Order: sequence, then structure tokens, then C-alpha cells
Amino acid sequence: MPTTGISPLLDRHPELSGLAAKLTAFLDTHLPEPVCEGDPRPDWLALRARAATAGLTGIDVTFPDEFGDGSQGELPAEFSAEQGEPGEPRGRVAQGMAMFLAGQRDCDAREIFSTGHAAMPLRYGSPALVRHTREKVVGAGELAGIASSEPHSGSDLRGFRTVLVDHGDHFTLSGSKGLISRVEEAYGFVVFCKLVDRADAGRTDLRDVPLSAVWVPADAAGVLTETTDPMGMRGWSFGHLHFVDTRLDKDFLLGEPGDGRRIFDTHFSAWRLMMSLVCLGAAAAAIQESAARTRARTVARMPLAAIPSVAARLGTAAAEVEAATAWCFALLERIDQGETDVAACSAAKALATDTAYRAVDLALQLHGSEGYTKHTPMEKRLRDIRGLRIADGPNDTLYSVLAHALLAEDRQAEDHQAEDHQAGDRQAGDARLLASRR
Repeated sequence: MPTTGISPLLDRHPELSGLAAKLTAFLDTHLPEPVCEGDPRPDWLALRARAATAGLTGIDVTFPDEFGDGSQGELPAEFSAEQGEPGEPRGRVAQGMAMFLAGQRDCDAREIFSTGHAAMPLRYGSPALVRHTREKVVGAGELAGIASSEPHSGSDLRGFRTVLVDHGDHFTLSGSKGLISRVEEAYGFVVFCKLVDRADAGRTDLRDVPLSAVWVPADAAGVLTETTDPMGMRGWSFGHLHFVDTRLDKDFLLGEPGDGRRIFDTHFSAWRLMMSLVCLGAAAAAIQESAARTRARTVARMPLAAIPSVAARLGTAAAEVEAATAWCFALLERIDQGETDVAACSAAKALATDTAYRAVDLALQLHGSEGYTKHTPMEKRLRDIRGLRIADGPNDTLYSVLAHALLAEDRQAEDHQAEDHQAGDRQAGDARLLASRR
């Protein structure tokens, strides 16, 4: 395709060309071809460690004041050498570009680059936690996980029952989370929970308690893991986390008590776009592979690409992927400029993953019976993207977030209009009263 994927992005941001070349070179070296389910599974965590050595695990961290301790200037010397020059472009657009390129090789490659969920302790953690996270994630390439949804309530944030009890000099955490990714690989997790005082534990309606966020080391006493076998996204472990009176330092709280919803919305607005771009990268690769196949494959002595219905469907899929990709990058550009549209980011994730799923489904169809085997990337892409249509909020819910925002704007406009009418009626009444007094 003449313009596809990140080409329009690089036209707008030529300063990203060097980083794009660096990311592509890394992938060409370590992941030269898209992964098929029948292939040996890459050591994803080892690839992430290599990415850290190449300076590619901090590409979303901006200089100089990204870190939560309010530090100014560059990273400490031990990190600046590993993470490239301070003048290199960084931020959410750079991270999104890395996700798109990774998705072209495999959806499980989504964890190779950037700080991932460690962005939360880096941004909202205590100075000690920020320094520790830098060492582990930016410097050594270790992986941070997230524990949000719960078995009984899914992504209903108000319905969470995981409780963080404040004992004065420490916290204890109790509850269960799942299904979540990176259960075995992550060295720690950001856990969303309900924070209550010890005196109120067991006596408070948790639905009325605001959300908080806390950092939980994976090796803390009372942290239990339970893995299961998912349909897709098998490159990383998947399962449940259980917390049994897990004792935590007070410094592990992210932000202030009750800041969890703000942290959640801010982080996931960007993260949903990252997962969108992973899927769109996979879809763009599938379309390119299908275009090549339809040119080479013949039906009744004519190329498959010459059949109008095939060309139309392939063109439609390409156009939809291009449009969704452009929307995601436009929203990331706004985030880098300090403007986050939670509703639009939610809907963009739903649209992008739905679009990517349709495109890969078409690509599988165009590959015929071969596409239905483990010897092409199509069936793995289809299973992986299907999982990402559920992760971070099911798509129907994410579409409804945008709908509620639009309806709220309509209600506000109606309220303003009603107020204007009332003001006009009062002014008219005042005029009539003055006229009668004359």
C-alpha cells in the first residue's frame, strides 16, 4: 500500500524517523518474521531485557520531569547511557509507534518496548518507589503487571472487593484479581482496591468507597498466583492473583487515598490506544500478506485479486485499518500535548480492535484452508486480537463511554438553552413591568 501504518505519522513527525529505524532494526534482528502458533515460542522476557540494553524500554518517559519524585534534569548516569540520548523523541506517540511495529510481528511482542504499566508507579509513586521502578523497568527491562478486574465484577470499578486496610504504620491487602496477564513474569503489580481504616474494615459498603491504587511486589508474603490456559495471547502467563493479608509499606500507595479512578482513567486512556495499535499493526501486516497472496493465487486462470468482490473487501479492510490507526495516533498526539479525552480513547480502542479483528478474519479467509492452520500467522492473530477486544474493558462498554459523554453534552446544552430561555423570559417580564410603570 502506498501509505500505510506509520508512514503518515513520520510525515508529521520526522523527528521520530531515527527511533522508527532503531525499533525496526531491533525487530528485524530478534523477530524477523511474524510468529505462527506452530513456531517455537520466542523468549519474550529475554527480548525485553535486550530491548532495555538497546535503550528501548523508556521510550514513553519524557525528560526532564516525568518521574513522580519531581526530579529535574536527566536520568541518573547509570540509566542515561542505557536509555539513549536525552534529546531522543519520547512520549506516548513514540510508544504507540513501537506498539504498531511490534504488532506487525506478533501481538505478544506488545511487552517488549516501553515502561508499560510501570508508568503508574513512575508517575504516582513515592521517591523511593520511583527510583526502584527505574532500576527494574527502565534499566534492567523487568516487567510490571496490573491487577484490576475481579472474578465477580469484571471491570466494574465500584464493585471491587479487594480491600487495603490502613493499620497506621502499614497496610494489609486482601482479595482476588483475575483474569490478568503477566502473572508469573511481572516482578510486581499495580493493584486497584478499596482503602479503609482498620476500624471500618468489614463494616463499610465498599461500593461507596473511592478507588485507590497500590504497588504490590510479586514476592510479598501472602501473594498467591493461579495460572490458566487462555485461548490466545499465550506468550505471557495468564491467571488470577490472590492476596491473603499481604503486608505492604505505606510508601507503596500510588498518589493519595481515593486517587485510583483518576490514575486508572489517565493510564488506561493511553494504554487502550497502545493495545489498539498492537492489533492494528497485526491487521496491517495481515492485509499486506493477503494482497501479495491474492496477486499470486489464481482462480479460473485469473488472479484472485482481479475478482471485484475480493478487491473491494480487501480495500475496505485497508481503509478501515488506516482510519482507526490515524485516530489512535491523533489521540496520542493530544495526550502528549496534555489533553486526554477519556471517552474518545475508550471508543477508539473498541473501534480499532473490532476493525483489526475483521481485517484478520478476512485475511484468514483469503488464505483459504492454509490460513486455518498453525503454519500462517492468521489464526494466532485472530485469537490474540479476540482477547484484546475483552482486555481493558469489553468493547460494548467502551463504545457506551463515548455515548454517555455525548449525551451528557446534549443534556448540558439543553440545560444552558433552558437557562437562556428563563433569562429571556425574566428580561421580557422586567421590560413589561417597566412599561406598565411608565
